[in-house]
This record gives sequence, structure tokens and C-alpha cells, in this order.
Amino acid sequence: MIHSYQDALAFYELEGAHPGGFELTRHLLRNEEINEYDNVLEAGCGIGQTSQYLAETYGCQVHALDNHPEMVKQATKRFQLGNLPVNVYMSSIEEMPFPNNYFDFIIAESSTSFTNIQTSIREYYRVLKPGGTLISIDMTAEGILPEEQRKEIMNFYNLKSILTQPEWISAFDKEGFAQVKILKSNTVLEELKNSKATESRILPSNEDYNRILEEHYRITLTYGNSLGFGVFRVMK
Repeated sequence: MIHSYQDALAFYELEGAHPGGFELTRHLLRNEEINEYDNVLEAGCGIGQTSQYLAETYGCQVHALDNHPEMVKQATKRFQLGNLPVNVYMSSIEEMPFPNNYFDFIIAESSTSFTNIQTSIREYYRVLKPGGTLISIDMTAEGILPEEQRKEIMNFYNLKSILTQPEWISAFDKEGFAQVKILKSNTVLEELKNSKATESRILPSNEDYNRILEEHYRITLTYGNSLGFGVFRVMK
């Protein structure tokens, strides 16, 4: 059986794997006016860290969605242990089980890039209410990636495409979003240099998953100046 990067994240129960980590998530959410009456979606919830924070901090109605069975299992357990009324869905972002104009706010942390990007953005637009907000933290190509590098990165992460910032903006515009702002951008390597050290923990040993994480770190260090991320705040 061939395992994926997402399989390794699930096995090790790794949280805040996106650039900037959970500290960036908290900073972004503090600047939003989320209240207890809002319907909020975390698209690509992983094991549920951000959804838990949303439910505990804002008391809003949280919906957590992911298409990885182990992620969904762990997120569900997390919400049950915390006695949190978070609705969990196992589904693809490209075809979400929600009616039109349903959510006030969507957050997608390093998840949209792992899908058909244009299809997912179309779904975000469909399920957001008029005037609703999407925060998307996602991978960007910093300029033109050499084809060999692009193929290596796309094959490892199972990506369909790697967009530049202008291409992301164009993709949002194409689906009819009224406003797109870039709240933050950086190369992956520069963000690593500037990030605060976090407490390490002993991980269980698994040869296959260890190898996947080692390859992830190698790609990050090798291509960290060619790959970046953007925080896009998009309004319908």
C-alpha cells in the first residue's frame, strides 16, 4: 500500500501543519467578527484543532469537513471528548454536502491546493452567503517553477496544480468573488526561519511514515525559496 503525506499527518496526529501554524490561525481569526449566530465551515479540518478553537472561542455553529477517514475519526473523537457541538462530515471540498448560501465564514488551511482548485473555489462560492468571507491559506509558486521541480513537488503531494499568487486571484475572480485581499505571503523557507520554536514530542516509530515526513522536510528545504504560501481573504 502506498501512503500519502496526509496519511503521515494523520498517523502522527500533527496539527497546524500549514506555514505559520496555529499561531497564524489564531491571529487571522482574531481579526474577524465571528459571533455565536454565525455558521462556520472548516474545509479540510484535519484532526480538528481549528474547529475546536472556533467552537470554544466564538460559540458559533461549526461544521468540520475532511475526506481522510482517519482525520475524520480523530476529529470526531476530539469533539466528543471536549463535549463540543461540532458537526463532522467526511466529504471532498470539491462536492460539499451543503445547500447554497449556507455559511457566513469559511476557513481552509492548506487544503484547497490538494484538490481541483477551481472546482473547490466554485464550491466555496456556492455555499457562502452573500457578503460571506473565505480565509484560504495555501501553497503558491514563487515565480516560474522549473518543470522538473514542479513535477517532483506535485507527485509527492499528489497535487493537480501549483498556482502563483496572481493565478490564485484570477481563480477567485473567475467564480465571481467580489473582493480578494492577500493578508500575508512569504516563501516557505523564510517563514520557517521566522517561526517560533515549538515544543517537540516523541513520535511513534513507523518506517513508511517516517520516510514520508523526511521527504517532506527535504522538499521544504530544497525548494523553500521556490515555494511559498498566501493568506487570501475573499468576500462573496
